Amino acid sequence: MKFLLLNSPIYRTHSDFSEDYLPPLGLGYLATHLNMAGIDTSIVDCVRERLGIDEILSLISCQRPDFVGINIFTQNYDIVREILEQCLENVTFVLGGQVVKFIYSEILEWKTDNNLWAIMGESELALPAIIMGTYSESPLYVTSNRKVYCVDKNSIYFPDNLDEIILDRDLLEEKSLINHYGKSEAAIITSRGCPYNCAFCGAARSVNKETSMRFRSPSYIEDEIGSILLKNNEINSIRILDDLFLRDRATIMNAIEIFKKYEDISWRCMTQVVVFQNSLDLFQPLKSSGCCELFFGIESGSKDVRKRINKVGSIKQIENVITSSLEAGIDVKAYFMFGLPNECTSEADETYALATKLKNISSKHSGNFRTSVFQFRPYHGTQLYNEIMQSGKAIRKIGSNESLNVFNGRSQFNFHAGNFSNMEDHVLNKYILETQALTEG
Repeated sequence: MKFLLLNSPIYRTHSDFSEDYLPPLGLGYLATHLNMAGIDTSIVDCVRERLGIDEILSLISCQRPDFVGINIFTQNYDIVREILEQCLENVTFVLGGQVVKFIYSEILEWKTDNNLWAIMGESELALPAIIMGTYSESPLYVTSNRKVYCVDKNSIYFPDNLDEIILDRDLLEEKSLINHYGKSEAAIITSRGCPYNCAFCGAARSVNKETSMRFRSPSYIEDEIGSILLKNNEINSIRILDDLFLRDRATIMNAIEIFKKYEDISWRCMTQVVVFQNSLDLFQPLKSSGCCELFFGIESGSKDVRKRINKVGSIKQIENVITSSLEAGIDVKAYFMFGLPNECTSEADETYALATKLKNISSKHSGNFRTSVFQFRPYHGTQLYNEIMQSGKAIRKIGSNESLNVFNGRSQFNFHAGNFSNMEDHVLNKYILETQALTEG
């Protein structure tokens, strides 16, 4: 049996855009466990290779796999549908991704004579059993050529112990990723699940009650970093992609202990402001351990907007934590979002003012501050998506906001499904561009 896993595209046609890129580690875990079960599995990274629909269809026709697995999300829903509906080869399509549990009823209506299986949940343990015919739980839905599987925390196939979910990085055919600092960087994932409840996020706790938070052990993380460095001596930076690596004082101290063993390695990761509210004294030890940058999702500088989107942390906490990071010489990348439902100009002004203030603070310290700014787009199943649908407002098909394609490497971030704020389009665009320009000129 031959299984082809596709890191699905975000553009319909072949793209020559030079964009930021992260390796599809999730597909890597899946491919590793499929291969361990004796299923010949390979990954084609359509994002890295910038493949469009026609090229993917040709690839399937040329390779003639038995199974084609594709990850799907709100942004590329229509692209994945077109791939499935236009494919003339006799294959079984397997769809996965966070959004599947919210849209599987729509997926079942897609027009294809091929087998179409949708999997809700994490499938490293489930999919090999399904392919090999040893899966012992009943599908949620079955017809002649449609199946829906649900892998939640009550399933025997739920990956409860992350230390047992391993990654053969050779399957990713990783190319050296040069990060913001010009260093060769490898990425790792240390947790799954989320304790937060952001209204715009598909990983929010309130819409994922069927799963749980899980964490890799410090020893596993240390072993993974060691194996990466042993395999590729060019790597001199590690990026942690999940935002729960640093989740409290104890894990901050664990991170310091792990990375201080690697004198020539820098590292950076996502985190939350509230994690540091009682641990400001640990920024300097973090810096000494090689931490060069922290990523914070700030989203809005308006107290009212933050309340509407369930964003934890006060504006004062944001200022204190980020100032402390910058004072210690740890750079900060802050994510901001404009165009949230019913956002008005006074609220957008507060966000721009906060970003400006943080940028000015950074000029007084050794740490650098930069922004990454997005236009809000609703993701299937999220609180805001459901509220917009209930309000009767139209959610358009995802498309590019060409007015925002001013800065190099950001076209992949400038997709939108409409303007849900109380601002005119040109005003919304102005806030996005001016906030991004604070650190890009």
